[in-house]
Amino acid sequence: MDLRKCISPKRGFQSSVNIAYDLHRDDKIEDFIPTQASLEVLEEFLLGTAVSATERARILIGAYGKGKSHLILVLLAILQKKDAEVLKRILEALKVYKPALYHYVLDEILADDKKPFLPIIIDGSNSSIVQSFLWALHDTLDRANLADLMPSTHYQAALRRIESWKRDYKETYIAFTNMLHEPVREFVSKLSNYDTESYAVFEKLYPKLTAGSEFNPFLGVNIVDLYGRVNDIVCEKGYRGIYVVYDEFSKYMEANISSASVSDTRMLQDFAEKCARSGQKQMHLLLIAHKDIANYIDELPKDKVDGWKGVSERFKHMEVRNNFTQLYEIIGRVIEKKPRLFKTLQNENKCNFANLALSVKQYHIFD
Repeated sequence: MDLRKCISPKRGFQSSVNIAYDLHRDDKIEDFIPTQASLEVLEEFLLGTAVSATERARILIGAYGKGKSHLILVLLAILQKKDAEVLKRILEALKVYKPALYHYVLDEILADDKKPFLPIIIDGSNSSIVQSFLWALHDTLDRANLADLMPSTHYQAALRRIESWKRDYKETYIAFTNMLHEPVREFVSKLSNYDTESYAVFEKLYPKLTAGSEFNPFLGVNIVDLYGRVNDIVCEKGYRGIYVVYDEFSKYMEANISSASVSDTRMLQDFAEKCARSGQKQMHLLLIAHKDIANYIDELPKDKVDGWKGVSERFKHMEVRNNFTQLYEIIGRVIEKKPRLFKTLQNENKCNFANLALSVKQYHIFD
């Protein structure tokens, strides 16, 4: 009998997972294969959501194919309080792995009176770390129907620009006031009160005053303060806090490690510090990388080495390590047998199965 008739790979199994693309796919959660190693890492993350916890900035390290993204996808599913049926397999695995952890998840995360977290997924491909954080926040709020939390920064940026013209660029300021169809004081007052029509007028006039450039409201924004303010409002909207995941952080490091500015490394340090002090309105930051930060900075100038070491020191380092036992565990769960046909195959090949078992025993392969 052909072996291919007796076994087949589990439906939905694939080698890679993209957190941003798969965040809302329940089948990916159901297809997760928990191993001892993955449950140990998951335990660290879950306990980090306790109100008293202060270690809320982490870097998850593991080589390609170690299942980092799939593991974090499951973590976020739990923190979002996905449907119990979707989480059934992982909850059963937690119960076997450590009953106390299982009950912690049920009582402190999934209970009806507990609020979910809002996940924010950052794409590591952008050359600007500030822009990556900004657009991820903007996209997340938009998807969660919370886009109205973001525009206040647009109005504030416009007001700062007008003030800058008034203080440092008199000719531009005069040209701006001449283009308005109302006194500048009234226009500024409307912007201060988040008037959408006034902001639209400002966006329309800006290119005419700056040789055609487009207004970027994010320029000069303090990322840590912005995330903190948004998180405060998010918590008022029915969330426990935000969980920021910088996926493929390695890509950013590999492409931009030498060009990253002091302000970039300082921003990551300050963000980690903000997370540690976030208290009940929780903020978490997770960087996912293939190697430790120390492996990227050997050839950098001393000032940049010091900056990246400062980043590294503020993050708790965690590593995904799947030994051969766990790999065989995954293989055993991925390959599904058709019981009746496989039994026939065994009967037809009794000698081969017996010899194989003898070899395994003789050479202590699975001791």
